[in-house]
Amino acid sequence: MTKAYFNELPPELILQLSPSLPIASLNALGLTCRRLHQTIQPDLEARITPELARELLLWAAESKPHILTKLLSTPHSVHPNSWGLWWKTPLHVAAKAGNLETARLLLDTGASPAAQWDQDEYQPLHLAVENNDVAMATLLLDRGAPIDDSFGCDGGCETALQNACWMGHLELVKLLLGRGAALERRGHYGTALGFAVHGRSLDVVRFLLAQGADATVKKPLYVLLVGGPPLPHSGSLLYSAMGLRPPASERRPFRPRNGEPVKWVGLPLSEEKKKLMALLMAHGATKDGAMKTISKHLAALAEVAQHTEEEYLDVIAGMFKEAEDAIPEVLKAGAFSETSVLRR
Repeated sequence: MTKAYFNELPPELILQLSPSLPIASLNALGLTCRRLHQTIQPDLEARITPELARELLLWAAESKPHILTKLLSTPHSVHPNSWGLWWKTPLHVAAKAGNLETARLLLDTGASPAAQWDQDEYQPLHLAVENNDVAMATLLLDRGAPIDDSFGCDGGCETALQNACWMGHLELVKLLLGRGAALERRGHYGTALGFAVHGRSLDVVRFLLAQGADATVKKPLYVLLVGGPPLPHSGSLLYSAMGLRPPASERRPFRPRNGEPVKWVGLPLSEEKKKLMALLMAHGATKDGAMKTISKHLAALAEVAQHTEEEYLDVIAGMFKEAEDAIPEVLKAGAFSETSVLRR
């Protein structure tokens, strides 16, 4: 049917049709042309119950600011903190969608930036960080989003800063630290630096160390300890950066490839591993700290690497030597990088 056809329909006929249509079809019909919209809109508005309005608010928060404005205003006046499945609020929807316009509308009408969603207690800021959305994170922080609240359950908890470090979102790390996020607060991979080391995020590791992050702390090596992951369960940041093959366990038995012994050599180091180790060592991480863990579990570590203990220790010494030799290079690269940032 054409718009011209609809324009010829008498309003009385249109109003006779509307009660027999479901609300979704009625809304679609109203979008066909301006005249139908003007005729049907009052009936459409009358059908919006408080329950439906809350559902529509969640839908509109993603990308429909004009509908969102109408639902937040009289006569509907839906509260901006109305929640949906697992207590998800419209602000969570807006943050996840990265829609600054709908997020501002919700915040302007009283939406809470500290609202929690799901059993992991996600807040809108956590979703913005997952999206690497600096603009959304800035808006939420400007409006009072708690910067150090953590999310996660079952032993896996982290803050917005820790998650940004893990994911390698450098600009967000800078924003959060600039707003006062706790640098040494601990989560399931230790401090923010522990998360960056776990994520192998060299730029983030470099930045955190420049901000005074402690390179000598220990970090858990696993998120969950259920089911008996192999020892060791924790180690220094330098030990974690070395990426040593973990010992066998009941859940992860050692099986030589095709029945043939395949020795883990570990040398030469990859560029990423060498730079990561060198950065940590240049800022206070010691070989002794890593060797405490290696010595304690030497037999198991050597076995899974298919080395004798003496061979394994020789490999470890070679790894340390390569990283130490790379320290001048990584420090020079860091100084150049900071200069480049300042000039932009």
